[in-house]
Amino acid sequence: MRTIADAVYFKSTYTSGNVGFVSTEEGAVLIDSPMLPKDAWGWLKRITSVNKQGIAVLINTDHQIEHILGNCFFPATVTIAHQITWNELQRYDEAYLQRHISHVKHHGPEVDSALTKVRIVLPELTLTGDMTLYKGDQVFDLVYAGGHTPSSILVHVPKSRVLFASGVVVTGEHPSLSQANSERWLQALEMIRAMEDVDIVVPGYGQPCTPADTQILSDYITALRDRVYKHYSSGYTRRETVDKVRMLDFFSIPSSRRLEIERRIRSSVERVYDEFKKGTEKKRR
Repeated sequence: MRTIADAVYFKSTYTSGNVGFVSTEEGAVLIDSPMLPKDAWGWLKRITSVNKQGIAVLINTDHQIEHILGNCFFPATVTIAHQITWNELQRYDEAYLQRHISHVKHHGPEVDSALTKVRIVLPELTLTGDMTLYKGDQVFDLVYAGGHTPSSILVHVPKSRVLFASGVVVTGEHPSLSQANSERWLQALEMIRAMEDVDIVVPGYGQPCTPADTQILSDYITALRDRVYKHYSSGYTRRETVDKVRMLDFFSIPSSRRLEIERRIRSSVERVYDEFKKGTEKKRR
């Protein structure tokens, strides 16, 4: 666990990505939850070692299962998310849950046994635009961003000049655009860089950065859009475009994660190709 500002903490070593919390006089405000049971229990111990009041609120920054699966390990906590997150979680039936759990098992008998008991916890409060939360002496501005997913929100802590950006920002690796609106994502990144009261951005994956550091991510998404459009407008099929577009000039791929990252890039290319195709079809109507 790392302290990045007064009463603001985050951890970057969990399988499911970064999580954080802000300690207030009325308890801790969590930003996302670790996915694996052992990580959730460890995170709970760290939180209670800092704030004896326990957990006041848990904010989910989008509907992706790695951000919400651990919610069930933080009982009696008020959960806040975007309305789209609530809508999407309604579709996570038992079959979907078991399929996902099968992919994250094999972390040991104790963890595998605990995974069989996980359940989807729906948000108790939802927002459709922006929202301000007051807890103790802290103010939390929840800002709807979209882009990375249709449900992506940012959590701004103005007193500490910290922004929890979730998957809207990643540092040091290829982003996933498999559920993205790439044009909206670029707008969200511009919005982050325009925030004058933010010094530290906590990404969904990777190490904290400054708002200006997000320019490389904008450059990546812009280059991906340009490369996909070049092939799309030349008449290449979706499959041909996926095979031809390369993004390794931005971030290298560690050999241990090559297959994972290559699949991510292919999914990103497919998504952007479909965006252009849908845009063309709309113009024809």
